[in-house]
Amino acid sequence: MGGLCYLIDVGTLVLLHGGLRMPLAAATSLAFVTVLAVNFGLNKAFVFRSGALAGPAFAKYLVLVGLNYSATVATVTGLTALGLPYVAAKTTSTIVNAVVNYGVFRWWVFRPPGVRSHGSPGRPEPTRLP
Repeated sequence: MGGLCYLIDVGTLVLLHGGLRMPLAAATSLAFVTVLAVNFGLNKAFVFRSGALAGPAFAKYLVLVGLNYSATVATVTGLTALGLPYVAAKTTSTIVNAVVNYGVFRWWVFRPPGVRSHGSPGRPEPTRLP
């Protein structure tokens, strides 16, 4: 799923900035927004097989999106200003965000209802004997 979302994201970026000559920050932003619904749906349905309610999970996802958006634009434009090609900068940003997002998705965004924060999503709490 991550690879598919990456291809959609970078493909859109290359089309908009490389092909249509849209300014880099605007192209990065539009590519980022384009992949949001795909990413949420695929992660909820297939990666985490989440039983979490879509509304509350999506609200949490949007908080994470805001943080990811800021990190993505800062990383892509910052690394590009330092001389890294924009696709390499986008790839670097994507890798860092993906590692952080996996943990946040698993333990916060897609945590099923009734599972306490220290429990593992989708698994029951261990039985404790007296």
